[in-house]
Amino acid sequence: MSTVADTAAPAQGAEAVQIDPDFPATAAFPGAPAAVADLDALASEVRRLSDLAMLGRLVDRYLASLDQGSFDDAWAMSLFTEGVELTFPVGSHRGIAGVPAFTAEIMARWGRTHHHGSDVSVDLDGDRAAISWSLIASHIHFGSPLPPDASEYFQLGGRFTGVARRTPEGWRIDRLRLRIVWSTGAVPRGVTQVDTKTLDTRGN
Repeated sequence: MSTVADTAAPAQGAEAVQIDPDFPATAAFPGAPAAVADLDALASEVRRLSDLAMLGRLVDRYLASLDQGSFDDAWAMSLFTEGVELTFPVGSHRGIAGVPAFTAEIMARWGRTHHHGSDVSVDLDGDRAAISWSLIASHIHFGSPLPPDASEYFQLGGRFTGVARRTPEGWRIDRLRLRIVWSTGAVPRGVTQVDTKTLDTRGN
């Protein structure tokens, strides 16, 4: 047995405290393992919720940026991985190089746009996440009357599906595909066909 050192002498009538260095703390505190397990579970849940929030913000930033219309290398790097794959009805692209020009070419067909997305569905798997969300996208033709007059537009409804990956800079979109379920209105000149792989053909 070893005596705990203390600069103050024990009070009169009190015994010196002795601790066996080989005596496990869990024996003195039987609830310690459960408490540690609870803390680990809490930390894991906090990480999960943080990842969900960051992925939701990633998607929000992407949709908002489409309507803002400013696409450069910094924009691309803040959203996509180096090997990103994009599959859209009017074209596909692979690799982060050229993503700004690819996106700008698509968006330049419209005077203005409004992309409205649903909550993001996320399936986390470590540093990878399957993501998907529903979309209603409104595309206003150049020269369209301003409100309160009726707009001239092309509108579609569909769903984005893809994969995001955790990078040293944070979560980034690695793959993204848009599948169209319905559309209405006139498409712009120059769009004569779409990638049939991006169409939901159920019921046809």
